Amino acid sequence: MRSEEAAALDSGMEVVPETDMMMVLTSVCERLENIERSLTTLERRLEGIVELREDMMPVANEVFQVASAKLSAMEEDGTIDFVREGLQVLRNVSTSFTPDDVRLLGQNVVSILLTVRNLTQPEVLDVADRAAHALVEPVPSKRPGLLKGLRDPEVKRGMALLLSVLRELGQDTTKNENGQGTPASVQQTR
Repeated sequence: MRSEEAAALDSGMEVVPETDMMMVLTSVCERLENIERSLTTLERRLEGIVELREDMMPVANEVFQVASAKLSAMEEDGTIDFVREGLQVLRNVSTSFTPDDVRLLGQNVVSILLTVRNLTQPEVLDVADRAAHALVEPVPSKRPGLLKGLRDPEVKRGMALLLSVLRELGQDTTKNENGQGTPASVQQTR
């Protein structure tokens, strides 16, 4: 052993006493045991993950198939195109109106919906349709034709309707909570 120590000293290596060497080896063994326990724990966790993956794959596959079928049906019936165009409408609205405009719209949405409801009644739509057709028909421009037209019972009913509309438009408006003028007839339907 002395020749080994002498060779170690000659080469510049430090000689470690046997007790220190035992302590170092014991420490290394303890660390190796800790690493082994950690690897065992990691292996169990990995097995759990693999089991979870095996359990979840059929469920995930089923969800994917259902979602794919739903999306395919939505594409076939035009729902996806409808949503795409709806998003474009929202983009147009968002670029055309300020947040204040949208806030005011929200405050007046009930009045707007009441007006839309009234405008979409079958009688109103029928009048609007007949008025649109009348606008494209030639109108007599000479006095005798105009005077003759005033004797027509349908023209008389139309004039009465027009006068009724003008009477509604001429009614006093009252201020609502936003300071906006609202015809009395709209307020009565609320």
